[in-house]
Amino acid sequence: MNSSQSENETVQLQSFIEHLGDLRGALVRSLVAVTLGFFACFQYADKILAFLKAPILEVLPKNHQQLYYFGLTEQFYTYMKVSLIASLFIMFPFLLLQLWNFISPALKPKERKLCVPFILASVVAFLAGFFCAYRWAIPYLFHFLIGFNQAGDEVPLIRLGDYVTLVLQLLLGSALIFETPIILAVLGKLGIITAPFLKHIRPKAYVGLTFVAAVLTPTPDAFTMILALVPLILLYELGVGLVGLFSSKKV
Repeated sequence: MNSSQSENETVQLQSFIEHLGDLRGALVRSLVAVTLGFFACFQYADKILAFLKAPILEVLPKNHQQLYYFGLTEQFYTYMKVSLIASLFIMFPFLLLQLWNFISPALKPKERKLCVPFILASVVAFLAGFFCAYRWAIPYLFHFLIGFNQAGDEVPLIRLGDYVTLVLQLLLGSALIFETPIILAVLGKLGIITAPFLKHIRPKAYVGLTFVAAVLTPTPDAFTMILALVPLILLYELGVGLVGLFSSKKV
């Protein structure tokens, strides 16, 4: 009996070590991919930065359509930050693939068939979140913030580093939030959660979403927070619907 237990413990230990090796490999491959993407994006950092600055330059007063940097290194670090985030955006499908390859050994053969649909749906949702933020949310926010002082004679002096940080946070946050229905659908397909469970925790979920909306919106006004909260609730309800749809079908 003791020999059998010892053999089982040895097998479990070997399996755990192999799993750690798989995690290490996934992390190394992801790091290499992001690093290569960083150097590639750094060559086009000026064009990426121009793309990010476009929403604010459109709403700034005439003759003041420019951003400012303070200190000799701020512009350089801003270029590095932009290149790193751009690399994460570009390598997002590869990072998802590494994540799936890491967790797939613990799944059943039929469950592993979700890999391609999961990655495709996640990439589409990621791009949709990015597009919605860049096309609608960010321009509206900047119109509101700049137009708030339209009657005054003050001129906005916007720091380059602070602006880029804000825009990247909004873009990345929106892109990740759009992953909510996909994540819920996959968890439902795997039988981890159910639609009745999500409906049961709906009040608590709404409270959490309200907190997320408050964090994502840099302005303290309730109207802007509500505009951010409504898509979050819609995405959650979409996730509930997808869980109900997919959990009713066998994997």
